[in-house]
Amino acid sequence: MSLGTVDYQSSYFKYKTPTPIRGVPTYTALKRLKTELQANASSIETDIGGGNHGYLALVLTDEEYNSIPNTEPFVPPNYPALLVIPPTATAIEAMQMKEEYNDGRRRYLECKNYEKALLRYIQDALEEKYVAALVDNYTNLITTDIPETLQYLFYNFGKVSSEEVAQKESEVMAMTWLPSDPIILLTKPLEDLNKLANQAGVPFTPAQILEKALSVIRATRDFELALAAWEDKPQEEKTWDILKTHFHDAQQQLKSIRGPSMQ
Repeated sequence: MSLGTVDYQSSYFKYKTPTPIRGVPTYTALKRLKTELQANASSIETDIGGGNHGYLALVLTDEEYNSIPNTEPFVPPNYPALLVIPPTATAIEAMQMKEEYNDGRRRYLECKNYEKALLRYIQDALEEKYVAALVDNYTNLITTDIPETLQYLFYNFGKVSSEEVAQKESEVMAMTWLPSDPIILLTKPLEDLNKLANQAGVPFTPAQILEKALSVIRATRDFELALAAWEDKPQEEKTWDILKTHFHDAQQQLKSIRGPSMQ
């Protein structure tokens, strides 16, 4: 695999082509674009940052990336300094220095080319006028990095109104979650609602999000014992992460009693 000849988009991307964003980008459309970028950035292996998340750090801010559990710092490689082999170096030492230089150059170009492929992905998703302020006149490519590009797009076009939050809240609270459904079908919509509210500047308190989840769980009329155990927990243990674990465990217990169909 020679440098400069890899088609990262067709070879590695989970999403080969972006979901088109027609007209003014909305928060929902930009959020979907970011999700696609995260999946694509994670789809190529690298040992930078511990090797667990590929090039995901190219898409996320430092704060977002560092919040991922068990993640090592991601430091993009720099282009190696000019190779100078001392006249006193042995043939083996000279060979090792050349290999280290070539490996450093390869790692740098791979990271840089992958970043460019992700930036082109953004340009392909949007109409030109919405990224024109970020595009270089000579190369016709976005010159800012991906987190800065996304920040620009969300700030200028991804505003969320309180009415949108209220509509989304109504949709989420009207959902029917069955005890046989994966717990993520309960928690993910509420987490997305919370992010939407934060983006709109009308955030919910942690207690409000917990209560919304408990309201949906109560509606099943299948978790009385788990709900009672939750109420008995000390206040400091009533967190979102503990709620997810608590009711996931309760769900597994129900399955062991009723069987996988939960009838």
